[in-house]
Amino acid sequence: MLGFPASASGVLTSGCSAANLIGLAVARHTKAGYDLRRQGLRAAPHKMVLYASLEIHASIQKAVELLGLGSDALRYVPLNDDFQIDLEALQAAISRDRRDGHLPFCVVGAAGTTNTGAIDDLQALADICQREGLWLHVDGAFGAWAALVPGERHRVSGMERADSLALDLHKWMYMPYEIGCILVRHADEHRKAFSLTPAYLAHGEGELGLTGGDLPWFSDYSFQLSRGFRALKAWMSLKEHGALKYGRLIQQNIEQARYLVERIEAAPELELAAPAPLNAVCFRYTRPGLDDARLDKVNKQIEVELQEEGIAVPSSTTIAGRCVLHVTITNHRSRREDLDVLIQEAIRIGNALTEAYFPQEQPA
Repeated sequence: MLGFPASASGVLTSGCSAANLIGLAVARHTKAGYDLRRQGLRAAPHKMVLYASLEIHASIQKAVELLGLGSDALRYVPLNDDFQIDLEALQAAISRDRRDGHLPFCVVGAAGTTNTGAIDDLQALADICQREGLWLHVDGAFGAWAALVPGERHRVSGMERADSLALDLHKWMYMPYEIGCILVRHADEHRKAFSLTPAYLAHGEGELGLTGGDLPWFSDYSFQLSRGFRALKAWMSLKEHGALKYGRLIQQNIEQARYLVERIEAAPELELAAPAPLNAVCFRYTRPGLDDARLDKVNKQIEVELQEEGIAVPSSTTIAGRCVLHVTITNHRSRREDLDVLIQEAIRIGNALTEAYFPQEQPA
């Protein structure tokens, strides 16, 4: 379904943060070049470094810190005009680190960033990783599920070449919290990074071959031993609805996002803040005569008013240094009429705020 081989390993997690942590732990263990689990990072002959775009999710930095690499080991690579990782800058950073005696070991690609929904050129990243001998980890928290839509699948092309893929089912698969997933192409490497079997957890066949134990133990594939039965809701949902229905609903959300973009571009009071390749749309209220600092305050207050009046629940973020409204459509019940109300009310609130607080800046 997502392009990974049947021989790959996987484990359900609490969410993409845990999935990213597991994926990077396997990458670190596999590429260290020595027995890292026994000797620790202090024995590393070279500083291990990895790369991600400036738009990557904050859980990547948290994972890097928890793995003992230190946030300085995470090289944030600049973006191109489409908010993707800049490939030339990435290649230059890898070459520079090698010259400085460091050990590049991983590139983190995004299949749908949280801010803009941008998808890195995953084919190009896979080519670089193959050429440089690096692990490719893809954070596909919600964007990976575009693979279920035939007309959108090309957007995540190259994801199937990743060494590990993190994703959430409580986002674009419409399942209740909490359920994420990590897939690892190399099942043996996945197990080697975590497997630890004390006597009180010994499993396998007994001396007479009468006991079971041939099924995988998920504690061999993550840091968690006790765990809830997350797989039940995933299995039941897929069994009931099927992948084709999920694909139709995801396509519906993408079309709704494109409709929202059209509404924004048709409104003189609004401007689009970034491309919207999937279901994330960022836009900004604007008004002639108001500088960016005042507009930042207005847009932040629009977010607050929309939420407190019970109209809609957008968030806000910062793009190119400016505060913008952020909408991610991941609900199978969303309708275009809801988006019409959002646009109408955002403009109404924005106009009311500027007239109340900045009357002297109003155009003649």
